[in-house]
Amino acid sequence: MQNSRTREDAGTHEHRETSWSRRSKGALCAALPALAVIHACGANDGYIEEVLETRQTLTTVSFQQGSLPSSSYAGSTDATLRQAAGTTNYGGATTCEADGDDGSGVDKSCLLKWTLSGIPAGSIVQSASITLQVTDGSANTYSVHEVKRSWNESQVTWNNATSTTAWATAGAMGSTDRGSLVGSVTGSAGARTITLNAAGVALVQAWVDGTSSDGLLIASASNTDGIDFASSEHATVAQRPKLTITYGAPGGGAGTPTDPDLLIAFIGDQGANGNSDAVLNLIKDEGAAATIHNGDFDYANNPTAWDNRINSILGANYPYFAIIGNHDAAAWSGASGYASKIQARHAAVPSMNCTGELGVKSTCNFRGLHIIQSCVGTSELRSTCAANAADQVDFIRDSLAADSSIWSICNWHKNQNDMQVGTKGNEVGWSAYQECMNAGAIVSTGHEHSYARTLTLTDVGNAATGHGKTGAYDLVELGPSRNFVFVSGLAGVGIRDYDAASHDDDTWWASYYAGNKWKKNNVVMSGTAAYGALFIRFHVGGDPKRATAYFKDVNGRLADEFTIQVQ
Repeated sequence: MQNSRTREDAGTHEHRETSWSRRSKGALCAALPALAVIHACGANDGYIEEVLETRQTLTTVSFQQGSLPSSSYAGSTDATLRQAAGTTNYGGATTCEADGDDGSGVDKSCLLKWTLSGIPAGSIVQSASITLQVTDGSANTYSVHEVKRSWNESQVTWNNATSTTAWATAGAMGSTDRGSLVGSVTGSAGARTITLNAAGVALVQAWVDGTSSDGLLIASASNTDGIDFASSEHATVAQRPKLTITYGAPGGGAGTPTDPDLLIAFIGDQGANGNSDAVLNLIKDEGAAATIHNGDFDYANNPTAWDNRINSILGANYPYFAIIGNHDAAAWSGASGYASKIQARHAAVPSMNCTGELGVKSTCNFRGLHIIQSCVGTSELRSTCAANAADQVDFIRDSLAADSSIWSICNWHKNQNDMQVGTKGNEVGWSAYQECMNAGAIVSTGHEHSYARTLTLTDVGNAATGHGKTGAYDLVELGPSRNFVFVSGLAGVGIRDYDAASHDDDTWWASYYAGNKWKKNNVVMSGTAAYGALFIRFHVGGDPKRATAYFKDVNGRLADEFTIQVQ
């Protein structure tokens, strides 16, 4: 929005909003329900914790032989499969063992299973973990797999699942014997907790629903250093295998969660210089599991050099989701174009799990995170990528409707003027933004060389209502017709200024970080922007509908910090 108001007026405007909140808090907040308190009063970290606890009741239950949920529980079973003794049953042993070289290269694997009770039908599993007591440690990492065939503890052997049923492949190695990788374990003697990934949570959900109940298998055919665990027959009850499940009440909201504590980096507008390298090294140092790059790669039309830069710092097998920007269109196609580099990385990293035209019109599900890649607004590539292009808008809407993930993120390069704090014009159209808002999906962009984040928005495209801005500055909410938008365009090229003439009357910004101004959760800060990235950690504190986020620059400054909650 354009406005002639001066900077002094803007400062007064900001102060009035802050002081109203503080004056009202004592009288008004005490009278409002929890959600209204957040919207009207703002919130500090402790207050957010208190309110969020009232919004979703989660229950945690553990299952451990002779101990949990009570001393009468007797539903934990386990057994070692030993290749060297293919017809011998080890279901009564006090250890459960895995090894890829149990003498002369033969293997051992550990089967585990729990019978579940007391979880109400229809409950939604939010997270799950297994705690094992390692009695003989290993420096090797062992995989934990879903078991897909029924087995009997007192009958199972390397060759057979039961006395009358053989494994499809001895050692439960067949595709109908074992399934998805759900976790891993390693380490020296002592208690080890395995937090199950998204596939593992889905598997435990199937156990709760009664559609599967065949347990887990710990195995490796290549390791040479074995690992042993206390079994359900171990004399020390507290050391027996323990399954812990956190679930929400029936009707508490379905949806596929991400892996717990999944950290994703978001950048745009990178370049090919020392600043670019510094941001990639920041991403590496923060331990981000993947990066989403919203366009404008190296500004040099050199796809090979760009790909080599990423490989040299993050690795050739690092999940790097790249979406086309206007500066990438000229070298996009061809045998050595950006598109071919992106496709080669996807082929080498199956966990990226994408379909469609990568970087242009594609959906990915990375460890439970639903990622939509769109070229909307980038007409430099083709006309069907233009602002409000039906081809892209329909794709975004249909992709969101077809997915059941808790977290969805819409990613494209360009902006609308109201959705950035610089001088960029209206290049995307409101339709794509509105489809993402309607579905409760985050909108992630680049293009403008600064960082900016909105409040929760409920009326995107309607400047007269402040785009429906609502809520606290440090807490944004996602749900039907509720989302937020951010620009993360500080990956290495040309930091730009906040444009006061265009944005001093904007009321929907929570934080921004630009060449001449820094505001953090509506507080004007001392200092100006440096290059960096936004990091979002999904599924935190055992709550799959909660995330924490921060923008960190290469100097270690936290330019923004906030919480995200899915309704």
